[in-house]
Amino acid sequence: MKPEYEKLAAELAEAAGKFYRLRYQMSNGGNLSVRIPGRSLMMVKGTDVAFDEVCSRTLVITDFDGNIVEGDIKPSKEALLHGAIYRAVPWANAVMHCHSPYATAWAANHDLLTFATHHSEMKLGGYVPVFDTHSYAVPKEYFPEILKLFEERPEAKAFLLRAHGQVTLGKDMREAAYLAEQVEETAQIAALR
Repeated sequence: MKPEYEKLAAELAEAAGKFYRLRYQMSNGGNLSVRIPGRSLMMVKGTDVAFDEVCSRTLVITDFDGNIVEGDIKPSKEALLHGAIYRAVPWANAVMHCHSPYATAWAANHDLLTFATHHSEMKLGGYVPVFDTHSYAVPKEYFPEILKLFEERPEAKAFLLRAHGQVTLGKDMREAAYLAEQVEETAQIAALR
């Protein structure tokens, strides 16, 4: 991996490791990525890589269509969704997708995340919908519906996937990870109300 990418790889590894320790993402599911500054490229977790295994060797550089530019590991199944998000949402420089327990449970029976605190509503843009894509990997035919969220609500920063988990967008991986923690906390409080 090029030396200029090492800082981004370290940010991804730090966020992924934290989420593994928090048990927000176990096993080899979930995915995360960052936009490569100034280029139509992204760094994305490889497929079948657990969050506690994320490092420069388990990350790959792809274009927004998931084509490998650098690296020898197959990119995450969700690379196409991440690329579509980066194309459609210029401010998004990082995407976190995990199967955190409360957010995933909430999405199973609701169409919208209920805000339980003023802080969560403010941080998450006041609207976190649930999309049912009927799959463990979001099929391309659902991309327009998801991307419409950010066109109609530019303040939106997250969405849930029925039976699949949560997705957050941030200006960097630190923000995307914090927002994912906020989604999980919000779902937990909402479930306890």
